[in-house]
Amino acid sequence: MYKFILIWLLLVSQASIATETIRVRGSQSEYDSTHNYYVGLIELAFDKLNKPIRIQFSPYMVQDRALFELQSNRLIDLYWAGTNQQRESELGVVRIPLIKGLLGYRVFTIHQDNEQLFSQIKSLKSLKNTTLCQGQHWPDTDIMLAAGLSVITNVVYENMFKQVYADRCKAFPRGINEAFSEVEIRQQIMPKLMVFDDVILHYRFPMYFFTHKDNSQLINDLKSGLMLAIKDGSFDKYMQTHPTTKHLFPLSKWDNKTILTIDNPFLPKSAQVDDKQLWIELGNKK
Repeated sequence: MYKFILIWLLLVSQASIATETIRVRGSQSEYDSTHNYYVGLIELAFDKLNKPIRIQFSPYMVQDRALFELQSNRLIDLYWAGTNQQRESELGVVRIPLIKGLLGYRVFTIHQDNEQLFSQIKSLKSLKNTTLCQGQHWPDTDIMLAAGLSVITNVVYENMFKQVYADRCKAFPRGINEAFSEVEIRQQIMPKLMVFDDVILHYRFPMYFFTHKDNSQLINDLKSGLMLAIKDGSFDKYMQTHPTTKHLFPLSKWDNKTILTIDNPFLPKSAQVDDKQLWIELGNKK
């Protein structure tokens, strides 16, 4: 009897050791509707490898602080963010775009009173006369400023929706995968918030998983697991069924939109923009 108990305890102990704990940041706010998309991708990657994991949520922190904690190897082990050259030089990175590049297709979260204003925008020149809100530490801000767009920044994610609603800026450009669920979840508190998607701002901008440079095992596991999911189609199926991305399909629904393309001078050369299994292209760009 004691022998069986000992064997059982050893098995339980081994199972516990084999389960990896991965610390990630908590939601940006109670209305952060896209947070569990990235958590689900972590789970999908490790499921493909048949490796058990436990995801532990750290308190929310602004992006700049989160990246600092990641670089210092404290508080969090993994963070998802848009890339730039500095981030890739300082951190370990999994170079697989987590929304297949769709983060770089930006629709406009606006107040309904500004719908007519945006319906008249047909070119980058007219967009440059419109004040946009963006995160203070986001690479998007640098990209938009480099293109000559008018941008005001805020360090707090939730405040940018409030700025739009109070007409302190005319729009909060959001990833095409983000905006619709973000507006929907705020309908009770901001009933006149809407997504304007007849015009789309586009730039090459992959969202990657980042970790500490020394976390080579985590980098390799995520890369291997995500590539398996891409090759067997389960990555695409995940995008097509997840509540925050399923509205993007079929992709042909975006064919008649006006897409205004700007350059991303901060995109690392390592981005595999010609790999069609990693990137999705929408519509006809101008």
